[in-house]
Amino acid sequence: MGALEGSLSFKSYYVDGEPPNDFHADYLKRLQRGAFEPLSPVGDDERHVGWVSVQHPLQSEFRREDIFFNQYILFGMRIDKWALPSTWLKALIKQETELRFAGQDVKISKRVKDEIKAEVVLALRQKTLPTMKLIDIVWNIAEHQLRFWSNSKAESEEFEEFFEETFDLRLRPESPYTMAEFLGFEQKALDKMLSATPWMLQPL
Repeated sequence: MGALEGSLSFKSYYVDGEPPNDFHADYLKRLQRGAFEPLSPVGDDERHVGWVSVQHPLQSEFRREDIFFNQYILFGMRIDKWALPSTWLKALIKQETELRFAGQDVKISKRVKDEIKAEVVLALRQKTLPTMKLIDIVWNIAEHQLRFWSNSKAESEEFEEFFEETFDLRLRPESPYTMAEFLGFEQKALDKMLSATPWMLQPL
């Protein structure tokens, strides 16, 4: 979270590229195509990532009035993953194995062990919910600026790839150079910035 409440810690980007004339309809469709899909207790998926409305993160449909606010686009990246308690998992697998082979002096194959584990995992998933993380995103279309409310390197990299795949636009982390570039500095001034020697205040 963060854009509407909570943390003020975020990562800033510049967005390369111009939005289409009817960007409201186009971006709404793109967000919908990348919308978050809930994890199912059945299957091998341990983690799902997708776009959501910040105001309605449990809904699978995007509404124009929830996303667009004048020159701003507000949406979120939702990350759900199964985080089953390892102590419970081990204890239940052990219990199920002992019940199934009580009184039998047999060597249990890996295939059978995997089957028992899968059954226990399914039973646990049906009794719990995956962990959920929501990361707010505010995109200023007019100024080509975007804020992503996380400083995690892994989450930022995943977001950058997902965003560029969704919108066919390039993200560039904010820096003095990119700021000057987007403000329209001439190339000569930009070259000087690249060759400048960093200055640090020396202690007295």
